[in-house]
Amino acid sequence: MIVRFLPFFIFVGGPIALWVLWAARSSGLLKKKVPLKARERQVLAKYALYYQRLSPEAQHVFEEKVSLFVNEKTWVAAGIAATPEMKVMIGACAAQLLHGFPEIELLHFNRIVVYPESYRSHRSGRLHQGEVRPKAGMIIISWEDFVHGYAHSRDAHNVGLHEMAHALWFENTIINGEDHFLPPTTLAHWQQLATAEIDRIQRGEVRYFRDYAGTNQAEFFAVAVEYFFEQPAVFKAAAPELHACLCTLLKQDPSLA
Repeated sequence: MIVRFLPFFIFVGGPIALWVLWAARSSGLLKKKVPLKARERQVLAKYALYYQRLSPEAQHVFEEKVSLFVNEKTWVAAGIAATPEMKVMIGACAAQLLHGFPEIELLHFNRIVVYPESYRSHRSGRLHQGEVRPKAGMIIISWEDFVHGYAHSRDAHNVGLHEMAHALWFENTIINGEDHFLPPTTLAHWQQLATAEIDRIQRGEVRYFRDYAGTNQAEFFAVAVEYFFEQPAVFKAAAPELHACLCTLLKQDPSLA
C-alpha cells in the first residue's frame, strides 16, 4: 500500500513525503535486505572484536547493519581501491556505534570516501585523518588511520568512531524521517554536563579527556565516544555522571562487556 501511493507523496513533497519514504525503507517495501557474504562474515569474525562479543542473535542484527552500509552506501575510493574488507570494517564501526538504534541507518550520509592515509583538506589546507561533511552527506576516512585506531584499541584514539559519532550527532538534527532519535531530555542533560567539562578543559584544569574535546559540543561528543568504547571502565570511574548519561544516550554500556 505504501509503495502504491509513494509517487503521490513524493510529488506533494514536504515532511509527509520524507516520512513515507522512510517508512517504506524501514518496512522493507523499497528494498530487500542483502545478507553478508560468507567471506564478509569471516572478516567480522576475525577482526571485529565488538561483534565477537555479541550473542548470536545480536550478531545477526549487527550483520544486517553492516550489510546496509556495505551495499547501500556509495563508496568513493580516493587513491585507493575500496576493498570488501574495508567496507565491512567501516560498516562494522558504524554498526558498533548504532547498536542501540537498530532502525537508524544514517540516511543523510549516503557517501563514504576512503583515502589511503591522512590527506590534505582543500578547505583548511591541514592534514586530516577523517571528517564529516553534512551538506554533502559525506563521511571521509583515512584507511591507514582507521586501521591504527582499531589496532590500538585502548588509547581512546579511533578515527572511525570519531567520524561516525559526528555523523550520528548531525543525523539527529537533520529532518529526514529518522531525526531526533536521541532522547531529548537525556541529550539536554548531556549538553549541560559537556558544557561544564568543556569549560574545565579550556581553563586548563585537571581532567580526563584530551584537549581536543574542549573545542565545542560536537567534538566533545565525538571524543567522548572514543573513550566510551576504548576505555569504558576508566571512563566510568573518572566521569561517572557523563558515562551514565552517554550509556542512556547511546542505549548501550561497553563497560559491561
